[in-house]
Amino acid sequence: MKSNLVIIGFERQFNKDLCLYLADKLDMFFVDVLELIEYNLVNSKEALLRCGREYIEKEEKKTVRNVADYENTIINIPYDIFINNKDFFNNGCYKIFIVPQKLEDVDKIVMPDRIELIKSHCNAIIENVENNVENVYNKIINSLKGENR
Repeated sequence: MKSNLVIIGFERQFNKDLCLYLADKLDMFFVDVLELIEYNLVNSKEALLRCGREYIEKEEKKTVRNVADYENTIINIPYDIFINNKDFFNNGCYKIFIVPQKLEDVDKIVMPDRIELIKSHCNAIIENVENNVENVYNKIINSLKGENR
């Protein structure tokens, strides 16, 4: 198995719950990239006002680059942050995109394009049909078993 699992998606709370479950079951560490970025910035709204978007993007990139070097870690990362920093996750990472269970009307229109964009950067695309952490966990484990054959 590769040393890190990168969980990419839109459903922030579901993906965090899934990552915590994975980390517990697989005896791995867990990091939430968005929470780490927010922690590093302390007050992201104030930083944006005082320093500008470019500063925020540089801090985001620095944080993602550092996280990509972790080992034995479940990494929870939002879709947009992953897309902007995908090159940091090339080695030692098994990347999984979680298709959200509920799609708003706008997402139904753009989701096929987003899935197509991310396909070439992921090892697996898993649908969150039942909105059940254990079911998605089992799908991930089956995907990992297929990778190790």
